[in-house]
Amino acid sequence: MNQFSRLAAASLFSLLPAMAIAQDMDEDFLPDIPTERIESHIRFLAHDAMQGRAAGTSGYQISANYVATQYRLLGLEPAGDDGGFFAAVPLQYMTPLGDSGALIIGEGDDAVELTNGENLIIGGHPARDASDISAEVVFVGYGLSLPHHDYDDYTGVDVEGRIVAFIGGAPDFMPSDERSHQQRTSTKREYAIARGAVGTISISMAETENYQRFASRLTSQTRIALGPDGTSEAESAVMVTAGVSREGGDALFANAGITLEEAIAQLEAGETASMPLNATVTMRQETTRELFTDHNVVGMIRGSDPQLADEVIVLTAHLDHIGITDANGVSTTGCRSNNEEDRICNGALDNASGTAIMIETARTFLETGAPRRSLVFVALAAEEQGLLGSDYYARYPSHEGEMVANVNLDMPVIAYEFSDVIAFGAERSSLGPIARRAAARMGVDVSPDPIPEQNLFVRSDHYSFVREGVPAVFLMTGFSSPDPRWDQGEGFMGFLNTHYHRQSDEVDSDEEFVILYEQGAKFANINFLIAREIANNDEAPAWNEGDFFGEYFGGGE
Repeated sequence: MNQFSRLAAASLFSLLPAMAIAQDMDEDFLPDIPTERIESHIRFLAHDAMQGRAAGTSGYQISANYVATQYRLLGLEPAGDDGGFFAAVPLQYMTPLGDSGALIIGEGDDAVELTNGENLIIGGHPARDASDISAEVVFVGYGLSLPHHDYDDYTGVDVEGRIVAFIGGAPDFMPSDERSHQQRTSTKREYAIARGAVGTISISMAETENYQRFASRLTSQTRIALGPDGTSEAESAVMVTAGVSREGGDALFANAGITLEEAIAQLEAGETASMPLNATVTMRQETTRELFTDHNVVGMIRGSDPQLADEVIVLTAHLDHIGITDANGVSTTGCRSNNEEDRICNGALDNASGTAIMIETARTFLETGAPRRSLVFVALAAEEQGLLGSDYYARYPSHEGEMVANVNLDMPVIAYEFSDVIAFGAERSSLGPIARRAAARMGVDVSPDPIPEQNLFVRSDHYSFVREGVPAVFLMTGFSSPDPRWDQGEGFMGFLNTHYHRQSDEVDSDEEFVILYEQGAKFANINFLIAREIANNDEAPAWNEGDFFGEYFGGGE
């Protein structure tokens, strides 16, 4: 019997009511998800035949068909479009035309024109083929409005009909996950749009030589999720968006009366620095667009309690990865070459491991009986392109019922024995105690974010659900290990610095990178216990009183 026959046989047996629902409700019950099942899924999804599972490719579609087949074998109810497992995600390629992108500071002989792709990035527009604006530019510090912190960069300035300029980052007085949200350029654009700005300029502190290294990449093709009608609501009110190097920022401040450096010093001292820059800026962009469709893969277990079955726990794991490099080891999707002979970025841990764990979590629920609330399992498309599959699904879910929680799996680094996990978002809602109890039952601690500078809170799919007001938790292997070789972050950071988004993130890579499938099973057991308690509790998850994300996106308590 070959590998796929064994897998199919095991899946068919799982359809039998081997364990009573009462056992699932037993507080002493501990799952025992088989290691070999985790391994079999990872080996298939990270195989070279998948070509790195990049969004919009045949390799991704084969992987999506594999997940749908597993759902069908398990007995999950189809919860995608038209009674199937696939839920369409309408996407759009945006290609800004570099020769047409321009930013000119001032007028006449004193005008300063920046160079697109060097000290300037003119972004593609999601809705406009072309834009050409000239307007006064106003500096708005970090570009934030935070009344809950008694902080507002827009105090005392009028930006309606004007272009706003802001620096990167955010004040350091807020928690790391909120800071990660606030310092996103997209968040700052939302504040600008709400106040009537017609253009935005993000000022980098990078000198032109360093800025140019990524400017050429950011002026190339990007992708966004559209609405069901095939149109984009994103940033439609802003006519042109741009980023400039430190040199460009200095030029913007030429007639301001103070320098960019002095303005930044004022911000860092806690003083306001918002002001008109006494300059008119002309900005132009042209964008070509191409529509295509990818698919999330969606299966469902209906809840057993008629009073709670319409409340849905959404379990997610992104299925896509970043594809292959070209002959020169370069990839527009983020793959960084560390193997001249191997061009495929297989994504074994990012995120075949998370997808495998999600599938086996579904199997374990079917074996133990449906919980009180309904469960939806979503293998997400296009995470690596900017959380696009989850962004669309959180706004336009294909399943029935109200989403009350999201449990997300992304890149469990199961290449070392872990003794703690990081539960991003847990401290924001009633999901925190649930995550701690589940981990403790498997002998694992829950630790705070050890690398807030990586902004991981806004870099995984749970963030899309948070933005729709849904309490969410994103589980990641932690920094502690009983093995001194991997303790104090050596295991996780060793992967992040050496194998993340590289060709070596594959099965049977080398002696220094070995996937420990039994650690995947341990991680899966924790994930199951978290979802199980959420689904069986009398009360649905709730944001903590006064929590920023709960009040901003969910309306608070």
